[in-house]
Amino acid sequence: MKLLILLTVTLGTLVTGLESIYSWKLYKRRSEYKECPCLNGGTCITYYLFSGIGRCICPDGYTGIHCELDTGSTCYTENGEDYRGMATEDKCLPWNSPLLIRRGRYHAYLQNALHLGLGKHSYCRNPNGRSKPWCYTKRGSAIQETPCKIEKCGPTCGQRSISKAFKIVGGRQAEVESQPWIAGIFQTMRGMDHFLCGGSLIDPCWVLTAAHCFNMPTRRPINKSAYKVFLGKSILNVTDDNEQVFMVDEIISHPDFTDETGGNENDIALVRIKTTSGQCAVESKYVRTVCLPERNLYLNENTQCEIAGYGKQDFYDIFYAQRLMSATVNLISQRKCKNEYYDYVRVTDNMVCAGDPRWQTDACKGDSGGPMVCEHNGRMMVYGIVSWGDGCAKENKPGVYTRVTQYLNWIYSNMNGLDAKSRLLPEPK
Repeated sequence: MKLLILLTVTLGTLVTGLESIYSWKLYKRRSEYKECPCLNGGTCITYYLFSGIGRCICPDGYTGIHCELDTGSTCYTENGEDYRGMATEDKCLPWNSPLLIRRGRYHAYLQNALHLGLGKHSYCRNPNGRSKPWCYTKRGSAIQETPCKIEKCGPTCGQRSISKAFKIVGGRQAEVESQPWIAGIFQTMRGMDHFLCGGSLIDPCWVLTAAHCFNMPTRRPINKSAYKVFLGKSILNVTDDNEQVFMVDEIISHPDFTDETGGNENDIALVRIKTTSGQCAVESKYVRTVCLPERNLYLNENTQCEIAGYGKQDFYDIFYAQRLMSATVNLISQRKCKNEYYDYVRVTDNMVCAGDPRWQTDACKGDSGGPMVCEHNGRMMVYGIVSWGDGCAKENKPGVYTRVTQYLNWIYSNMNGLDAKSRLLPEPK
């Protein structure tokens, strides 16, 4: 009987102890749990009850533990450091191979392996900045880096180098990599370059901007030698190694531009650019083209778009912002813009209105000619050109933009007419 009581007490103590240990471990797991790092828009689902382990639910086009694998990627850009596709070679070693770990090479267990694209797979990657993606292969007892047979992507428009940042009244400072198509147009006066307008790089040799930037009351021919165009520029008054500077080879303003209606009708212009050696823009991390919209594309009211520029941050400011700024605005229907904010005379169907619902964000003086870009089919396209407005971020007075879809025939015919059809961006030297 005493033995039975002793066993009961001992078992009870053991069970209580195990429960205590289990509860402590469960609490520890919960308290130490960190959100699972899901990439590319993946959603983290956490199983608290059983393990506290998180799992990523990946969007279409991505797979992997962290949604780090791009199932649709068939080529690489630049040198392929950001390639996350699933191309491989027959003899590629897995990045988690013990052979790689023992020899201190790039492998799946490095602290920054996820950032480098390495994992429990043998897909081609470029973790060390080689000229293209590669993988490890074994030849005899030697392990070597073997370039993969992956094609380099052709030039693509509307793709940023880094994610967006959020004049531009009420906006935030932006790195030029987030708006790599932004152009700064300068005018030379008395030997000094003065910032004039913004623009968008739509082709290696062409910048799209506003006609009113060059509109001369005297209607005299424009002296194109008085202008320069800068690409890849983050700060107006600072020369950067990443920027590219061009002479203006041609300025084509829309022949029917007028401001007699109180707005800027047909406010669009093309600027052909070239360097002193005759080159056009070179694609880089800081300089890329933006897409032109599809014909007849119409985006719905409240579609979020972005504006960017170097203009004033307040209507009464004396100086421009100096640093590139960007902000988000929502598209406004033609009916509302004409009936509630302006009128049918100033706002025509060749224009599109956009603003901040709180009236705290807007384009301003100096942003003229710059892009309003919207995402469509995974790419950024220039849907509007900063044109005019009543003040800056003024309540019930949205910004008015040239509707680019109305001028596609004019754009293409002028570019092609001067023998400057769309071409590949030359590769960086």
